[in-house]
Amino acid sequence: MNPRHFLLLLAICFVWGINFVVAKWSVSGTPELVPGFEGAPPLFFAFLRFALLYAFLAPWLLPLPKKMGPVIGAALTMGAIQFALMFIGLVYATPSTVAIVVQLAIPFTTILSIIFLSERVRWIRGGGMALAFAGVALVFFKPEELSFTIGLLAAAGGALAAAAGTIFVKRVDIKPIPLQAWIGLISFPPLLIASLIFERDQMQAIVTGDWLFLASLLFTVLIVNVFGHGTFYWLLRRYDASFLAPMMLMGPLFGVIAGVVLLGDPVTWQLVAGGLIALVGVGIVAARKSGTLPQSEVVQKPK
Repeated sequence: MNPRHFLLLLAICFVWGINFVVAKWSVSGTPELVPGFEGAPPLFFAFLRFALLYAFLAPWLLPLPKKMGPVIGAALTMGAIQFALMFIGLVYATPSTVAIVVQLAIPFTTILSIIFLSERVRWIRGGGMALAFAGVALVFFKPEELSFTIGLLAAAGGALAAAAGTIFVKRVDIKPIPLQAWIGLISFPPLLIASLIFERDQMQAIVTGDWLFLASLLFTVLIVNVFGHGTFYWLLRRYDASFLAPMMLMGPLFGVIAGVVLLGDPVTWQLVAGGLIALVGVGIVAARKSGTLPQSEVVQKPK
C-alpha cells in the first residue's frame, strides 16, 4: 500500500473511531458544554441522520435498482435497525465499550453466511469467532451495572443487524453511493414513526443543542458516511479486503482512545483484556478469505 492510500485508511479509521464519541454526545448531551442540552432522543437522531443522508445523495437514486427486495432489506438492517440500536446503546454505555462490541458484526456475518450462504468455516476462523465472543462477553460481565449491560446488548443487536445487512448486500445490484442514497430514503420514515410513538421533546433537543448539535449531525453524515464509507469502498476496489480488514481494527482502537481522552471513560481490566481478546478474534475472522461471501461485504462497519 502506498503512503497516500495508507493515510486515507488511517483517516477513515480515525473518523469512524471519533464518531462513537460524537454520537454519544449527540444522544446523551453534556450540559457543561451546551447548557441545558441533555441529548437528542436516539431514534430521532437516527432519523435526522438518514433524512440528511438522503437529502445529500438523492441525485444518485436513479436509475432504479433491478431488484428492490435486497435493497429494502439492506437498507432496513444496515440502516434503520442497526443505527437505532447503536444510538440506544450509546445512551446507556460508554463509546469505548460500544466501539468494541459492534465489531461482533464480522463474526455474526460469518455465522449468517454459514446458515444462508452455505459457507464452510474451518477451525482457524471458528477459533477467531470464539475469541471475539469471549472477549466481548468479558466486557459485558458487569452484573452490578444492569443499565450498562442493556446498552451493550443494544449495541450487539446493532452488530447483528449489520451482519444481516451484508447478506442482503450480496444480492444488491447497485454501487455503494446509490445504495447509501436508498438506505437514507428507506430508513428515515420508519425511524420517524418510531420516534413519534416512543419519544418526546424531539424539537426541543434540536433547539437546545444549538449549532454544536447541528455540527455533530453534519459530521456523522458528511464525514463519517460520505467521506468514510465512500473512501473505504474506493480502497476496496484497489486492494483485497482480506488485506484491509485487519487494519480496519484501528477504528475501534481510536474509538476507545477517544472515549477515554475526551469523555473520561473508565479504563478497567475488563475493558482492556476483553477488548484485546475480541479484536484479536475479529482480526482472525476478517483476515481469513471466505469461499462463498466476498470479503468486501464482510467488513462493513456499523457507524
